[in-house]
Amino acid sequence: MKFNLLFYCTVLLFSIGCSSSDEITETPSTYPKNIMFIGGANKYYAIDSKNGQLKWSFPVTNGTFQYSTAFYNNNVLYVGCTDKYLYALDATNGNLLWKFKTNEAIESSVFVSNNTVFFGSDDDNFYALNAETGELKWRFTTGHNVSSSPVVSGEIVYFGSDDGYIYALNQGSGVLQWKYFAGSIFNSSSASVVQNNLYIGSRNGNIYNINKITGELNWKKQLGGSIEYSSPTILDGYLYTTDNNFLYKIDALTGNIVWQSYNSGGYSSGPYVNENYISVNSSSGNIMIVDKQTGNTKWQATIYSNSAEAVATDATVFIGGGGSNFVYALSENSGAEKWRFPINSTTTSAPVIINKDGKLVYPSKSGGRD
Repeated sequence: MKFNLLFYCTVLLFSIGCSSSDEITETPSTYPKNIMFIGGANKYYAIDSKNGQLKWSFPVTNGTFQYSTAFYNNNVLYVGCTDKYLYALDATNGNLLWKFKTNEAIESSVFVSNNTVFFGSDDDNFYALNAETGELKWRFTTGHNVSSSPVVSGEIVYFGSDDGYIYALNQGSGVLQWKYFAGSIFNSSSASVVQNNLYIGSRNGNIYNINKITGELNWKKQLGGSIEYSSPTILDGYLYTTDNNFLYKIDALTGNIVWQSYNSGGYSSGPYVNENYISVNSSSGNIMIVDKQTGNTKWQATIYSNSAEAVATDATVFIGGGGSNFVYALSENSGAEKWRFPINSTTTSAPVIINKDGKLVYPSKSGGRD
C-alpha cells in the first residue's frame, strides 16, 4: 500500500473553481508562517520553508511517516505512522500531546472536523477520535485496508476502502449513509468533493463522479491504467489526474478528456494544480512542471522523487526526493534549487505548508475539502 489526503472550497465549481490543492484562506491570526511539515522514514519534521533550516523533528523507534499526510488544526499536527499509531504533535515544538494505537500500519492521511480526527488503518477500520484527548469516538469496519484518505463535506465523511467500496458515514455517529462498489481497490487514491460531486480514481483505471448525497453514479471514465496512486484535483471546472503513463485534464461536468500528456518515464504521483501550473512526479525520478492549458512540460528536474508528491506555493515547488534523501525547494518558474534539506532517509511523504501569508497549503493526496 501507499500513501494517500484535502481541499477547502467556498466557491462554485464552474464559476471561480475549487481544487484539492487549494490554499485555506480562513486562517486565525495565531498561524505561524513559512513552515513546511513533512515525514521521513522514522522522523516527522518541521522545516523553515524559506531557508530550509530545521525547526524540530519528532522521532519514532519502529515506523515511518512516509505515507500519511498530516492535518494542521489549532496548532496541532495529526499524522499517522506505520508503527500503528496516530500521533498528535504540538506544531510549535514537536512535543507529543497524545497517541492512539490501531492494529496495523496507518497509511491514510488525516482529516479533522468538529473536534474529531478521521483516518483509516490497514487493520480494515476507519476511526473517529476526540481531537483533544485521542479517545475513540467510533470505529467502522470495512472489508479490507483503508489507506485512501477521508474528506468531510457537510455532515458526512467519505473515504475509499480496498474492499472496492466508497463509504459515506455520518461524521458524528459513524452510521453508514451509503456505499458504492467500484469493483477494485483505491489504495491511496482519495476523494475530492465539489458541490454535490465526489470524484475518485481506482486501480481498474476508472475515474468516478458520484452524487455525494445519494451515492448514485453520475459518470465514470475509463483511462489508460491504474489511478490508485493519484487523487483527483478539481480546479475551474476541470479534473486533473494521472495513471501509469498519462497526465489528464478532464471536463469535470461531462468526464470528457480535454488533453492527455504522455510521459515515457511514467507517472508515480497525483498532480498538484494551482493557478499557474501542474506539478507532477515521474517514475523516472523527475519532478515536472506542466502548462495546464496545453499539457506541455515547462521544466523538469531529476531528484529521484520516488512517488513523492509536490506542493507549490510562494512561487516555490516543495517536494521530497525519496532516492536522494533530501527535501527540495525549487523555483516554480525555472526549476532552480532554492534549498535542500537532508533527512537521511527515503521519503514519499507529501509536504504541508504554511506559506508566507500564513495560509495552509495541502497536497492533493490528502483528499478533498468542501
